[in-house]
Amino acid sequence: MPKPTNKRELLAEILKERTKFETLLEGIPSKHRNQEVCDGMSVKDFLAHRAEWGVMVMRWYEEAKRGEEPAVPHKDFKWNQLPELNASIQKKYGRVSLKKVEKYFTETHDALYELVSKMSEKELYSKGVFSFTKSTNFAAYINSASAAHYRSAAKHIRKWSKTL
Repeated sequence: MPKPTNKRELLAEILKERTKFETLLEGIPSKHRNQEVCDGMSVKDFLAHRAEWGVMVMRWYEEAKRGEEPAVPHKDFKWNQLPELNASIQKKYGRVSLKKVEKYFTETHDALYELVSKMSEKELYSKGVFSFTKSTNFAAYINSASAAHYRSAAKHIRKWSKTL
């Protein structure tokens, strides 16, 4: 699947993948959303994970806009520690209700979509606008935390849902 090359395409891709993901989730009864899908993660865990990554991306942007150097991916973790970071996200939301996680996921998606809507093409697609993006553009980070992330979750959940 080709990566979006402008803001309009990025917004369309986020919306398309989000809609497909929501449609998949609608077919899964709430009573099954806390069951393990794969690797110890439930549908609820997948939602919390995606929401938390969306929040991190928005934080990076806000910090960079203030002239700060964001801790990417996280102040306590480096890129080579993603399994530990992801485990900490799962632990953080382990006792949070499914309903609250679903609300958090929706609010985060809406906020990220709104942020992208307000960003300029330069902020999204020019390299070097934000020092933390190094040799890529910020749109790649946003796509990874939204559309691509929805696709990866859907793949696992779709396979698991066939066993219900």
